[in-house]
Amino acid sequence: MITNDYLAKQYPTPPCWSLVSDVYATELSDTVLDYKTINASIRTIASAFRLALHKSPHGFAQLSEPVDYCVVLMGRTARTGLHHCGIYYDGKVLHAMDSGNYYQELHTIQDEYKLIEFWGKA
Repeated sequence: MITNDYLAKQYPTPPCWSLVSDVYATELSDTVLDYKTINASIRTIASAFRLALHKSPHGFAQLSEPVDYCVVLMGRTARTGLHHCGIYYDGKVLHAMDSGNYYQELHTIQDEYKLIEFWGKA
């Protein structure tokens, strides 16, 4: 995967989910993550995560350790829950925010987001 290609793109709101969908479609020819949310509210985004991964009929399972191309779900606090996502690749997390796209070391992500789950194809 050429991460710079994704860093240069702009994604519609919510950008994190759009980036994850783009990576799965482009890199893995897999469109099962092409769920659209109604708006960018934290509650709606969390619901999309549950539909796409937690309750997925497409073979996703929670992983104890990250592997390349797994989906990384993130949340700052237990109260807000899992409300951000990215793709794990080569020890880093590729993710998009309204302020831009980032490719950060996992340990840096873990400092900012206290809740983290890894999801991949079983």
